[in-house]
Amino acid sequence: MDPSAKLSLRKLSIEGGTTPGLVGGILNGGTLELRAVTLRSNTADNGGGLAVSSGATATVSKSSLILNNTTGVGGSAFINSGVITVKKSMIANNVAPINGGGVNTQSSGETTVVDSTVQFNTSGSLGGGLSNLGTTTIERCLITRKTGSAGGAIATGNAQVTIERSVMFENTPDNCSPLNTIAGCLD
Repeated sequence: MDPSAKLSLRKLSIEGGTTPGLVGGILNGGTLELRAVTLRSNTADNGGGLAVSSGATATVSKSSLILNNTTGVGGSAFINSGVITVKKSMIANNVAPINGGGVNTQSSGETTVVDSTVQFNTSGSLGGGLSNLGTTTIERCLITRKTGSAGGAIATGNAQVTIERSVMFENTPDNCSPLNTIAGCLD
């Protein structure tokens, strides 16, 4: 999508997209709005369902990002290098071999997840649910039943993670990585 482009999608499903490169579902380079959209069973090397490029923005609301897979770096639901806000949505049953079974925020990325459920995601390494190298904010979310080598719920490579009024439980082997470094995370 061109940087000046704007796209709004409502009440539809994008399923079964496959590519050996970046993103099986939607590659966003402009301004994207998803409302009541399902991204399901998409597969890519990086970013199974959605990829938000540097300089791009996305708003996802009342949507489901489920059963997506990556074969390389994580972010099976989405990989973010831009700015994304996810509201009242489900990120579930996504699988990645490396960093961020559900969500992977790159160093230039700003990710906000509000009033959403992140569950049953799996990473073969750090961050079963979410992996952060940029800035991640989590508010009023349920983050549960995720698996990673560390940070079953979330793993971060910096101190730019904020967790507020969220519930984390039954994440393997722990909730957050590195241990005791993320405010609002109880391990």
